[in-house]
Amino acid sequence: MYSWEIGFGIIYNRRRMNDDKSYRSMQEICCHQGGSDSRVQAGTKKVRCKARIKLLRTDDDGWYISEFVKEHNHELAESYAEKRECPSHKQLDQNTLDMIRYLRENDVSQTKVRCIISRMFGSLGDAPCTKRSVRTICNQLKREQMDNDVIKKIEIFKEMKEKDPGFQWSVELGENSTIKTLMWCSGKSRAQYSCFGDVITFDTTYCTNFYNMPFGLFVGVNNHFQSIIYAGVLIIERNH
Repeated sequence: MYSWEIGFGIIYNRRRMNDDKSYRSMQEICCHQGGSDSRVQAGTKKVRCKARIKLLRTDDDGWYISEFVKEHNHELAESYAEKRECPSHKQLDQNTLDMIRYLRENDVSQTKVRCIISRMFGSLGDAPCTKRSVRTICNQLKREQMDNDVIKKIEIFKEMKEKDPGFQWSVELGENSTIKTLMWCSGKSRAQYSCFGDVITFDTTYCTNFYNMPFGLFVGVNNHFQSIIYAGVLIIERNH
């Protein structure tokens, strides 16, 4: 991106639609320092910078540059960290996102993730992400992975049901069809419950490493005083 290489942020300024408002016929992209001094954006006062690119539509729905103002009236960002402060450059590139995803899938802590990414770019100051942005990305990845794993889990349950007719599972949904609890038990466990289900304990001392969600077990004792598991439940909403 030109603005990244030179060292300034951009904003999408004026635009013009065609007659039936179906697509843009003109788009103006300006330096984020454009505008009056009294307007403040992202903690930086604007200094009426005139640098801009004006794009117009062609007849075949392409674009061409009709106006280009190169000169800036302010200092340009030089370091990686300075460039990352521009709101238009806060998005991480796909390679960095893939690396963060790979590290988190292998149970690397958020602190170590940031250290590894920083070393990839030379130093902590040149890192393309802050501590807060790493936390936000990791939380987003966790939600995505959770959704994928729940879907895979349900598919496994369906396969187990075909092999074990006594296998039972249930899903409790919350608002917006989000999953609150996921519970399952085998045919053997149900048979054991019918014989030894007089006393049951519910143990939620287990947590998965990646999601840090409570995993509960319904546990009983048979006539040989051996522990037996009746069912398992994954509590996705902690306050449930």
